[in-house]
Amino acid sequence: MEPLDSKLNEVVVVGYGAQKKVDLTGAVSSISGDDMIKRPVVNTTTMLEGLAPGVAVVQGSGEPGNENASVLIRGVGTFSGVGTGPLVLVDDVPGNLNDVNPLDIENISVLKDASSAAIYGSRAANGVILVTTKKGKAGKLKVEYDGNVGFDTYTKMFQVVTNSVQYMNMYNTARINSGLTDTTQLYTPTEINAYATHPNDPMYPNTNWLPYLFRTGVTQTHNLTFSGGNDRTTYNINFGYVDENGIMRGFDYQKYNFRANLQSKVNDHITFGTNILLKSGITDATENGSEDMFLSTLSQAPTYGPYTSDGSGHYAYKTYPFEYNNKNPIAVLNDGLYHDTKDYEADVQGWLNVSFNKDFSWYTKAAFNGEFDTYKTWVQDLPEYYYNTDQLGTNLDLGQGLTEQDEHTIYSNVYSYLKYNHSFGSHTILAQAGWSIEQNEYQYLQAYRQNYVDPNLQEINAGSTDHITNQGTSNNWALESWFGRVDYNYKERYLIESNIRFDGSSKFAPSNKWGTFPSASAGWRVTEEPFVKALNLSWLDNLKFRGSWGQVGNQNTNLYPYQALLNFTGNYSFDNQNLTTGVAQTQLNNPQLQWETTTMTDIGADITLVKNFGVTFDWYNRVTSNILRQSQITAVVGLQAPIVNDGTVDNKGIELGLTYGNSVKSGAFNGLSYHFGLNLDHNTNKLVKYGAPDIYSYTINEQGYPIGSFYMLKVAGIFQNAAEVSSSPKQYGDNTQPGDLKYVDANGDGKIDDNDKVIIPGVVPKLNYSFTANVNWKGFDLSVLMQGVYGVKYFVNNWGTIPFVQGAPPTTNWLNAWSPTNPSTTMPRLYWGFNAPQSLTRPSTFFLQDGSYLRVKNLVFGYTIPSSVTKHIGIDRLRVYFSGDNLFTFTKYPGLDPERAASGDFLTYPQNKIYSFGVNVSF
Repeated sequence: MEPLDSKLNEVVVVGYGAQKKVDLTGAVSSISGDDMIKRPVVNTTTMLEGLAPGVAVVQGSGEPGNENASVLIRGVGTFSGVGTGPLVLVDDVPGNLNDVNPLDIENISVLKDASSAAIYGSRAANGVILVTTKKGKAGKLKVEYDGNVGFDTYTKMFQVVTNSVQYMNMYNTARINSGLTDTTQLYTPTEINAYATHPNDPMYPNTNWLPYLFRTGVTQTHNLTFSGGNDRTTYNINFGYVDENGIMRGFDYQKYNFRANLQSKVNDHITFGTNILLKSGITDATENGSEDMFLSTLSQAPTYGPYTSDGSGHYAYKTYPFEYNNKNPIAVLNDGLYHDTKDYEADVQGWLNVSFNKDFSWYTKAAFNGEFDTYKTWVQDLPEYYYNTDQLGTNLDLGQGLTEQDEHTIYSNVYSYLKYNHSFGSHTILAQAGWSIEQNEYQYLQAYRQNYVDPNLQEINAGSTDHITNQGTSNNWALESWFGRVDYNYKERYLIESNIRFDGSSKFAPSNKWGTFPSASAGWRVTEEPFVKALNLSWLDNLKFRGSWGQVGNQNTNLYPYQALLNFTGNYSFDNQNLTTGVAQTQLNNPQLQWETTTMTDIGADITLVKNFGVTFDWYNRVTSNILRQSQITAVVGLQAPIVNDGTVDNKGIELGLTYGNSVKSGAFNGLSYHFGLNLDHNTNKLVKYGAPDIYSYTINEQGYPIGSFYMLKVAGIFQNAAEVSSSPKQYGDNTQPGDLKYVDANGDGKIDDNDKVIIPGVVPKLNYSFTANVNWKGFDLSVLMQGVYGVKYFVNNWGTIPFVQGAPPTTNWLNAWSPTNPSTTMPRLYWGFNAPQSLTRPSTFFLQDGSYLRVKNLVFGYTIPSSVTKHIGIDRLRVYFSGDNLFTFTKYPGLDPERAASGDFLTYPQNKIYSFGVNVSF
């Protein structure tokens, strides 16, 4: 394995250029494409997980084509709603990381501080991710095939009460406890006894509905790459295909992608090239999405199955008229109620580089990106029948009809810069100056018709014109920029860099259109000092201190917030005969609106010891001011509040990266090489300036606390008897009963009300961490990625937490619910769904769960067959491997997945546990 100190001369991609790693003065993490593709997963963004300190990746869902993966760099910097995701650039042009085939990636650089990101100005407030795709290399044609087949299941599933007798008794108890005592709405002893005495009779089932929705999914990925060239022209061409059948029936995804990177030398001074991406995706889903399917499945009683008991094939409604439920999910799946998406993308880049001499060059790139999406949704009525009589129970009206939608986005970008890099004596100077312009146009059109004589003819024109709607809109924005950089290097010892960018955005009034974003950084390589070299410290190979300061911006607000916009407000009659269309200004405008600005300070150190042990440390302070937000004004104004610049958020944090690599050069394990890495980061978040507190359902934005802090009642336990209830502070005037939650009188006034709500810590994790291990020996390779979060909490309620929401069976922990004969101290009395009294449903710490976890995120074991064997069949390299994703999770979180729990709902599409087998072949 290559010693770590030799990697200091590796080239790292930075904004509009590249630098040697040893010369970096900013906080930049570099990830190789080879490290990313060790996880053979479909979503490219998730491959970043755990590979760089300060970079938090959350996969919000396991739904094919809709994984909702997000990246957060150094915490949440703004509460404005303009977005917290980083700017992603693919070959220096804004793009979508998920549109990049992982096998096309040469490397990724994450720019975390303002000095490294400021050259991108107003787009860089949340950090920058630079993706560099692979280029061809001169030499003979090289053909590579990578194939993988994975078998997917959920990481965890709800354990619900599926025994009908238990369900019926709990059902009755919950309704009676909630004051719903009408005996015609309860299971009778005779009905309960019928299920108890006929355990194997299909008329009296104990149905677990979840296996009807979930299955083992199968995912295939195939990639074919051609690369090579000569001393004039090189090429790298990839064809990729993904076929993902989701673990939830009705949700599938297919993707085709093509990338061609070509470059050619006209002569020793002129080089030009093109990068082309073509992508097509097809996403199959149901009409209301995966969460609706999940809750519909949970909201079914075990007393009946998906089909009526007589074998007619009719979809079951329920067994008894008083039972509560949602629509039959199997009817939705089988009768083709769908929401399908087709997306097409073309990304074409052309570039030209002119080297006037060895020091002076000119680079220009023009890029075009077109995204074209179509959506088609079909809904029809569904008849459902009573399970035990096969009589029509209901004809579900789910909003029948056909909706078709087309939308497209056209983005163009042109940038050009001059670069001068000259060394004289012990000095090296780099100067760079450039200009860019970006334009974006969006258009959307939708049509709907309701009634169809023939449901098999699903075209807009085949529907009746009795119920017809249409709508559409378009918008555009533009950004013009000037940027520059100056670097100075003295003897690889003293390093100085400065950047500046001027951005002009169409989103602001002409008087405030331009923003200036400067940065400066410096580095000191202590180990290059003569006095350090004189000490002959053989154990200290590299010690570099660095510091930076800079400002970046954010312009991601509404498109026209400074203009007085008129909106359609309805049709009016002024003569009681004719209708006149009305328009009016509905939101106040603000012509004084300016840029949201983030100022960042970073102090760091890079250390290499005994050629094998590396340490990277960073402390940062990130302050976002002039936040773009809706003004806090009274509703008596009559119009929506304008967008203003108001508010300040402070993020502080530390990041630590440790690496160790070595190899065995003798003995039984001669040739064994290994590499270990540990990443840790801690972030704190605080609203420094906000205004009046904003209180939401269970969170609050208040000055002095983190954004979206939990705000709720604290639970002290469960009332065990009437005496305890009477001796405690009265709760909101409720008719509190033994078995109810006992709230803390936080302000000590002798009663429980909203004044006892308190801010609860836990919205920001105390620690993010990951561990990687890579071992290679005699053709065998093993890699492990473990990733986790400590000290975070999530608020979860509704389906999956409160029993009998729309009749949903309780989770099995409610079998321990408090009752006079079971005085539980962990689970309160059973109540009936949304009819439960507020003594249970008020936001409280009862619903606040510990989301800390440690997960074996990925394990790969592979074997490369010796070339002495494969060369006889014309194969240069043949590797086979097994990969496991999300194999084990250690957590106290009671929901399905702590990683995606921030959504606040148990019912998001589960994340996948994947067992896959693959092969890498090169010719």
